[in-house]
Amino acid sequence: MKRFIKEMKQYWGFAVYSAKCDLKAEVANSFLNWLWWILEPMSSMIIYAVVFSVLMSSREDYYPVFIFIGITFWEFFNRCTMSSISLIRGNAHIITKVYMPKYILLVERMLVLAFKLLINLGLIAIMLVIFRVKIGINILMIIPALIVFFTFCFAAGLLMMHYGVYISDLQKAMAIVLNLGFYITGIFYSVQDKFPQPYGYILQRANPMAHLIFCFRKCLLKNEMPSLIMLSVWFVISIIIIIYSLNQIYKNENDYVKMI
Repeated sequence: MKRFIKEMKQYWGFAVYSAKCDLKAEVANSFLNWLWWILEPMSSMIIYAVVFSVLMSSREDYYPVFIFIGITFWEFFNRCTMSSISLIRGNAHIITKVYMPKYILLVERMLVLAFKLLINLGLIAIMLVIFRVKIGINILMIIPALIVFFTFCFAAGLLMMHYGVYISDLQKAMAIVLNLGFYITGIFYSVQDKFPQPYGYILQRANPMAHLIFCFRKCLLKNEMPSLIMLSVWFVISIIIIIYSLNQIYKNENDYVKMI
């Protein structure tokens, strides 16, 4: 961990600069430019809101905001996890020529996604005002929830980044797993309410993304305190995964060049 902290300080500037370049390149040849970062999640929210509120008679309060919160955080996790699998192989031209901590590639990718997430959080704030959601002091609990969320995404990304070098089919397998995860995480419904008890209660806490999205909705839409115990549990689990993954990366980073 001392080496990790030292290298993060050393390469943080590079990660930020690289993330800015990626964001500029992403919209360089686009007619609508950065507006796509708003239109993409908003269009998904509208589609799901119409399908599930009108056709399937969902009765969740503030349903468009409810869905948008789920889409926002799921898309960050999904894109972070999927892109991390090919990060080392996809950057072979850098890794084979210059030494750099391999996880900096993941940090750079998360910074790009975090910028888009920040835009979506601004949209959520606007939607809270439009739908006249009652806001109280518990909205501040989004801060510890965000810390756990980013920590968990970093942990999952590190794990996938390491094994993505050795398992060629990992991306295809994870695409299936995440596709299933999308439907059991409660993006457009409440996991705890939809599944019979006690299975709904267990699934909502055993699935980290389902629980984190539940926490975000609880403090943003209901002005309620999320479970600090469960947030602490998933934070500790994430730290353990990070430590394990960093050890694997440091131990095998010389072999990565041979594999790619």
